[in-house]
Parts: sequence; structure tokens; C-alpha cells
Amino acid sequence: MVHNFFAELKRRNVIRFAGLYLVGSWLLVQVASTVLPMFGAPEWLPRSIVILLAIGFLPALIFSWVFELTPQGLKRDEDVPPEESIAPQTARRMNRTIIAVLILALAYFAFDKFVLTPKREAARVAAESTTTVDAHSLAVLPFVNMSGDAANEYFSDGISEEILNVLARTPELRVAARTSSFSFKGKTREIPAIARELNVRMVLEGSVRKQEDRVRITAQLIDAKSGFHLWSETYDRKLQDIFAIQDEIAKAIGKELEVKLVRTGDAGKTSAGTRNLAAYDLYLRGIALWQTRRGDALWQALELFEKAVAADPEFAQAYAGQALVYAVVWDYSGRITASESFARATDLAARALALDPTLPEPYAVLGSVAATELRRATADALLRRAIALRPSFATAYQWRGTLLMTSGDLAGSLASLERATSLDPRSVIVANNHGWVLLTLGRYADAKARCATTLEFAPNFAGCLENVALADLLLSNFNAARPVLERLAAVENRSASAQARELVDALAGRGDRRALALRYAALPTNSYLDPASGNALLGNEIPIVLMLLGERELALSYLERLAGELGSHADWAVMLPVMDPIRCDSRFVAIIQRLKTTDPYAAKVCAGKQ
Repeated sequence: MVHNFFAELKRRNVIRFAGLYLVGSWLLVQVASTVLPMFGAPEWLPRSIVILLAIGFLPALIFSWVFELTPQGLKRDEDVPPEESIAPQTARRMNRTIIAVLILALAYFAFDKFVLTPKREAARVAAESTTTVDAHSLAVLPFVNMSGDAANEYFSDGISEEILNVLARTPELRVAARTSSFSFKGKTREIPAIARELNVRMVLEGSVRKQEDRVRITAQLIDAKSGFHLWSETYDRKLQDIFAIQDEIAKAIGKELEVKLVRTGDAGKTSAGTRNLAAYDLYLRGIALWQTRRGDALWQALELFEKAVAADPEFAQAYAGQALVYAVVWDYSGRITASESFARATDLAARALALDPTLPEPYAVLGSVAATELRRATADALLRRAIALRPSFATAYQWRGTLLMTSGDLAGSLASLERATSLDPRSVIVANNHGWVLLTLGRYADAKARCATTLEFAPNFAGCLENVALADLLLSNFNAARPVLERLAAVENRSASAQARELVDALAGRGDRRALALRYAALPTNSYLDPASGNALLGNEIPIVLMLLGERELALSYLERLAGELGSHADWAVMLPVMDPIRCDSRFVAIIQRLKTTDPYAAKVCAGKQ
């Protein structure tokens, strides 16, 4: 009976069809895996083809069993009389087809092995040579809390952060910023994958077990390229020695990397700047909140820093933490004006420096304030000082990048923000600022791509939603901009739910451009902070929209308003190429002079027009 079954399979050409299906599928998969990536196909498409071919195998065999090809077309096998069957001729044609497909498969195999593979290998080697990872680059991952108490989570994070801060002061080291290295907290990722994403050679990981008045810290340094452990150590100490442990671990890593750590302070001082554990705990909680850059979180961070100062009035870093909050909170909350925020930031930064002149954060704060107040040369000197004190200070590179941009040095700005990105590749703020500089260079697609990667892991970050929407609007991709603007309204200002439809319709010629432009021109420059304004766009983005709507006079008037208000970022808006139609206007030139900056496009755009 089995013999008869196999004989029937052969007669109906099921076995030949299976062979043809498998060989053809293999050839199709190989070609697809080579060709599809060339056209930017998503990674899931080749996998989907394999799955579909695998799913289709059994139905294809059943089909070949049930049906037979006849001169009159496909018929059920049982309906074809034996004397009319052409199965033997079909078998011979299938044999020839199988041989032909096998020859093609072998030819492709040889072509792939001897032509494509060497080219791919050469491209890989070239890519590795152009993206060589610095042997002295390092990421400090958040240490794992092994205490069994979630309330101690901030404590283990703080150990990691203080080690990171000590190492970041070393000129010979390039240390990934906290924002990026801590983004892997709680995720099961292999060390080599983390190192590739952060573009570092070494990774420090560890654990903290805190029990009563004692703590055990285990740390290990891993070479991500080889996978080998270069160094590991376990520290058992009383809790009051925790600050000495941090410095001890940092110095051990520095010695292992054969670099000399710079002196972090006077004898007896620690990287934390305090030996009051209560103050230290409050500071760590505040810094974690400051990193989020949300209005409510920033005010909570300020309260924690104030409590830290109350616990230790000589705690310089707690004053620096308050200064960091006031340097940015005005841009995220309507509870304080820019002038008041800057006055407090300046005072607190000065007090922090009086207590510890080696801290880089106060210099960065003073530089950021000076930049917003248009004291550009002073701002640059302060930010460069912060970088000198901590060569891996991503925020200082970020703020200096925006300073250079608003000063008209777009190339220098891009270089500084690229450096900030290399130090903190998962920082949403750095991505936002980096994307804006690309917009000023007219590289709209690149600006969109820079923020698109950030939105993959931070889908509700308003800054990158704004950049992507603006890039699409500037590229006249109005339909693509609409859903992004709708997402922005949902995140930033729910009263602006109709803004996307109205703006896209007007730009596409389906609405009253003039009426919409007049509404935008009447908006206060910080209306995005008003939950009833119906607007989710920043003040410096309004002139861009007015230019796209064709209302040059309204755009000029709005820029004049922005230039007269502290912290309005008018010097961000004037740098975009979309302003070229009004760049030579005397009113625009006056705005540039009022902003104490240089127009990088004036010489080219206005040549022969004066």
C-alpha cells in the first residue's frame, strides 16, 4: 500500500513539484535578502517572505496532488481519464525546469560567494575603520539594586552617577552621558549591543546591596570588543564610607585603562561634595528628576535640592542642582518668568562656585544664561570652561552648540552638537537641538531622520515631534505633517487638537490662509504653555509657519516681538533658510542687529540687492 502511495505521488508529479518549490523558494529568498535592503525595505519584509513560503509549502503540495495540468487547463486529477493524462510530458518539463532553477541557484551561490561577499566584507571593514571606537571610551550602566527594597533604587543609581561624574572629569576618557547609559536600566540587552549603540569600548556594570548600616558594591569592567572582564572588585563598607568607595572604584577603572585621573578636589573631599547621607539621597533624587525635562518634575527636583541644602548648607552640588533647574524651567512651565528664572540660576550658580570652584555645572548654567541674554562671548567662555572641567559633559556641548548656532556659526554648532550626540546618543534634548541645527542648514530630511530615531524610544517627546512636523512642512509634505502635529497637540496642548487640520488644509489650499495667519500672528510668544490657547507650537516656530503661509509682513512683525522678549528664541528662528524671502528687508537686518548675531545667509542671499 505504501509502495502504491509513493507511486501515485510520482505519477501526479507531487515529488517533482516539492523539489521545484524548495529550490525556487531558496533562490527567491537569497535574491530578496540581497536586493530588498538596497531599496530601503524594512527588516521584517525578508522574514515575512520566508514565513509565507514556508506556510505555502503544504497547500502547494495538496494542490499538485488534487489537480493536473491538461491541454484544456487545470482539472481535478480524478476527472482526467488515464488515456488523456499528460503527466509524463509534464514530468519531463518539470525535470528540465528543476535543472534550470538549480543552475540558476548554483550561479547565484557562486556570484554571492565570490563577488558580493568580498564587497560586503570590504564595506564592513571600511565602515569599521571610519567608526573606530576610542579604546578609552566608557559607559557606566546603572548599578543593579540587590537590596530587595525598591526605595533603595535611587541609591544604586546614585553610585553609578557619582562614578560617572568622577570619570567624566578625565580628559583622556570619553564617558557616555547619564541620559544614554541609564536608558538601558531594567532592559535585558547584551553588553556588546549596548556598547555599539553608545559607541563605547568599555562598559562598567555592577550591583549594590544595602543592608542597615553596611553596603556591598560589586563592579566589573568589560571590554565590549573582546567580551572579556578586564577588572572586577567587591567592596564591603560601612555606609558612611560610600563616598570613598565611589572614588576608589573610579580610580581603579582609570588605572586599568592606563589613564591618569585628574584631581577631583582638595584632600579629603569626595566627588559627592558631602558626607551627609540624607543630603546626598535628596540630591540624587533631584538629579534624576531634572534629567526628565518636564515642568512638574523640574519643580519637584527643585524641592529636593532645597531640602538637600537644608540638610547640608555647604553642599555645593545641591546649589548647582537648583541652578540647573532655574536655567531651564522657564521654558517648560508658566509659573516663572525668564528674567526671574535667570536671576535665581545666576545667584545659585555663583554660590555653588564659591563652595567648590571645580564644579562644571555652575559654569554651564552661567553660560546658558549669558547666551539667552545675548552675552555671546561671555557665554562661550563659560561653556568652554565647563567642558574643560568635564570633557565628557554632553549638556555643555549641547548648550555651546545652540550658542554657536544663534551666533551664526552653523558649522561649529553642528560639530558641537554631533559631539554631544556621541556622548549622549539617547538624550531627547540633544536630539531636539541637533535636529534644529540641521533645519537651519536646510537639511530637512536629515533633521527629520535625527528625531525619528529618538521618537522610536521616546514617542511622546514634544521637541522631536515639533522638529519632524516642521521638516515635513518645509518639505511640503503636508499630509505627513498632519498626524505628527496631532500627536504634538495630544502631548503638549490638548486645546490644539484642531491645529493640524487647519494648518495643513490652509497650506494645501483648502482653507483661508490669511485668516489663519492673522490668528497665529496674534498669539502670545509663549502661548504653547497656555492650556486654552489652541496652539502647541513654540513662539520661535510661529514665524516659520507665517512664512509658509505666505505672510511675510506678519512674520517680520512677529520676529520683532520675539526679539524684544527675553528667552523667546528669536535667534533660533532667523537662522532658517525659510526666512530668505525677507532676509534682505531692512526690518530683518534690524532684528539681526538687535539680537547681536551674524546672519550666515545674508551675504549669499542679499548679494547685489542692497
